[in-house]
Amino acid sequence: MKRVSSMVLTGAVFLALAPLPASAAQPGHWAGIADEVITEIDSAEALAKAGKADDAKEAVINSYFGIFEEKKMEIAERSTLGMTRVSAVEAMFNDLRKAVGKPGGAELHKLAEPLRQALRADARELDAAKIGPDGVEVMK
Repeated sequence: MKRVSSMVLTGAVFLALAPLPASAAQPGHWAGIADEVITEIDSAEALAKAGKADDAKEAVINSYFGIFEEKKMEIAERSTLGMTRVSAVEAMFNDLRKAVGKPGGAELHKLAEPLRQALRADARELDAAKIGPDGVEVMK
């Protein structure tokens, strides 16, 4: 009997310490991804204001390709919110990328702020829909 109890306890500890499967995102997963993207956008804005246009442009590119796409937020938006929404968000990224090389930060902020708001709103919807980190699977 002790052996069975020991095996059950060992199994329970193993399961408790095992990593979650890829399809099981933590609550707020997409809000966290949006925050990462927004942090990079903030960095791009600060770099542009400091006159480092090339670095700012690189930060915008990384915010899209290195985070938004790489961490599958684009796929999640497309599968959950639709292609029209994804196209609108992508257009905001593109406009930001184009503006980052221009002098003055006012236009850049006008473009960055709606993108930040859109990313936060979309993340809330994705988290509410319980979309997994693969961007398509609904978490249970």
